[in-house]
Amino acid sequence: MTTFAIVVSTAPTDNRTLTALKFAQSLIAQGHIIDGVFFYQHGVINANVYLQTPSDEINHLTAWDKFHADTQTPMHLCITAAERRGLTDSNAPGFSHNIARHFTISGLGELVVLTNKADKVIQL
Repeated sequence: MTTFAIVVSTAPTDNRTLTALKFAQSLIAQGHIIDGVFFYQHGVINANVYLQTPSDEINHLTAWDKFHADTQTPMHLCITAAERRGLTDSNAPGFSHNIARHFTISGLGELVVLTNKADKVIQL
């Protein structure tokens, strides 16, 4: 059994995002442990609740939500990268909280913690 940290830096429109999800599912199915998934750079877009997905395509937000519900794997979201891409956890006037509830707002410090605890770090 190996512990992993996964870094997702690709947008939901990128095929590597689906690869990251399938890789994470495969690790869990093989009995490995994922200490956390860290969404960084364009990967933070996966947390946007307002993202519209055509009906014939995979809804990555729903897929990551199911993965989290099934595995209880922490899903960290880099808040700096998120804010640069229009995501916010603010409910202040002029803002609308648009980050999905299963994501934990984090910073690069959390990424350091995850990578230090894991036996292997995979970035897609």
